[in-house]
Amino acid sequence: MQQQHSVHAAPSRHDRWYEKLFLNPVLGHATGLGILIAGAQFLSYQGAPRDENQATTLMLLASIYLISMYLSQHIGRFAGGRALAWTLGTTLLSAGLVITVVLLCRIGYARTSLVVGMGLLLGLQTLSILINRRFRHLKLAVVPSSLVGGEMPRTRNVQWRYLARPELGDCRYDGLVVDMHARLDDDWIRFISHCSIAGLPVLDSGKVFEAIQGKVDLTRLKSTDLGSLQPSPVYLSAKRALDLALSVLMLPLIIPVCLVVALLIRLDSPGPALFVQERVGRGNRVFRMYKFRSMRPDDGSKPQFADEDAHRITRLGAFIRKFRIDELPQIFNVLRGDMSLIGPRPEQPGFVERFEQEVPFYSYRHIIRPGITGWAQVAHGYATDTESTRQKVEHDFYYIKNLSLGLDLLILMRTVRTVFTGFGAL
Repeated sequence: MQQQHSVHAAPSRHDRWYEKLFLNPVLGHATGLGILIAGAQFLSYQGAPRDENQATTLMLLASIYLISMYLSQHIGRFAGGRALAWTLGTTLLSAGLVITVVLLCRIGYARTSLVVGMGLLLGLQTLSILINRRFRHLKLAVVPSSLVGGEMPRTRNVQWRYLARPELGDCRYDGLVVDMHARLDDDWIRFISHCSIAGLPVLDSGKVFEAIQGKVDLTRLKSTDLGSLQPSPVYLSAKRALDLALSVLMLPLIIPVCLVVALLIRLDSPGPALFVQERVGRGNRVFRMYKFRSMRPDDGSKPQFADEDAHRITRLGAFIRKFRIDELPQIFNVLRGDMSLIGPRPEQPGFVERFEQEVPFYSYRHIIRPGITGWAQVAHGYATDTESTRQKVEHDFYYIKNLSLGLDLLILMRTVRTVFTGFGAL
């Protein structure tokens, strides 16, 4: 009975009136929108005549704010999605969408107000993120078990508190982390039940790890869990349509670049400009994938990891690999339907046969089209051995399980960072 009393007596996080007021997301967004519109209107008038398109511009700024808020909420669900860079990137993406509509429809707008408003919006979002980092960290209680006995994954906005006995005391928590597959004593089971009844969220440790690390633990995956990895047929159809539309729009930009790169490759070293290799795609079907050649030619009879072929990389090849320029010809694989813009990277048939024996559920990554870029590429980089391949597969499963527009947008923004930084290149 004492244990039950301690659970009900434990206060909830952010239940005081001023916490509910100042940390309320709806009120926060309403306040931010009000500051944005009032600030843009006030600052743009300083020393400048009134623009007749001012009201339209304020509506455009409000649209950018609402779209970026909607996208940020969806992107923020995923591992690392709440980082400052991705939030500001989402705002710039939203601004680009709105401005594109404005230019296509020839809508009049006040340029000064739009520029001032965008600067103010980026500043408000930066301030909001800094405040959230300071005051909105999660405090999670952890029930010890044989599987949750080591260090929980480190992350900026989460504080872990390990419980020595089944009681919370006077500390306020956002949730209780429990290993749902562990065998617990009756006292702990009663304690967890009382916490749930009292309204404290009970979180599965496996899902907590997954949400923080952005990958699915293959050691804990069972055949019965594959149902949760079934992608939505509706989104797959929409994704294919989006792949085709974006590929066609990018062709006028990509073709001139491809011609220049192909010429430079022929001048840099003997051999063809394109490298064609068989890879395994959706449904375990083999297709021919195109890349710019970045290495001196060999017979290609034996599949090798990227680092094993590093000695054959040419001078120009090192550059185009670092900034992923060698992947540009795969846009034609996307148009043919062999690949998607975003998805698990396709692997050589020889490696697929090997990994199916060494990595559980490996072939399940072929349930969707492979991609030019993907979650594993922006989170992990190139695989250089079986263990790093296993980690990439865990990231691939996370992508398949959470397949959505929000995750694809996050991957797109992280790909831009990867291209400019050369992350994971060999």
